[in-house]
Amino acid sequence: MSFDDEFDELAALAYRTAYRILGSRPQSEDVAQDTMVKAYVRWRKVHAHARPWVCRVAANGALGIVRRRSRRHPVNDPGVSHPAEVADRLDLQRLLSTLSRRQRDVVVLRYLADMSEADVADELGISVGTVKTHAHRAIGILREGISDGAMGEVVADSRCGTEGAV
Repeated sequence: MSFDDEFDELAALAYRTAYRILGSRPQSEDVAQDTMVKAYVRWRKVHAHARPWVCRVAANGALGIVRRRSRRHPVNDPGVSHPAEVADRLDLQRLLSTLSRRQRDVVVLRYLADMSEADVADELGISVGTVKTHAHRAIGILREGISDGAMGEVVADSRCGTEGAV
């Protein structure tokens, strides 16, 4: 398929992925736009695996914003409704960085992009059983990394909220 044929679906996917990490519409729209520009420039290389690539780029862009937020005074950040939200997002970023690349890809696609196990398997070129194994191990690692339960709701729910999803 051409970039034009897949643009709407990929842009919505980029937005949803960013929104689930950031919780801010304007910042998520910016991340989605940046992601789609990168996808357009690299389309020849990424078209065969566009969905996971877009999810990964959007997640990385959103996590970069979370990192930059942490360097400022988070209480004054208009994109964040509560200081605890900043701490939760920083914890999520820290915990995701402890996963292997494959585990992180599975978690991002399965839980942040809200894809089915079969879709994740298809996108990553692995079996559904392998997706389940990576997801199970990743959730175990994430649970171990939660020291005070601040991120318990995210891991226990295993799905991020859909508010603002396209």
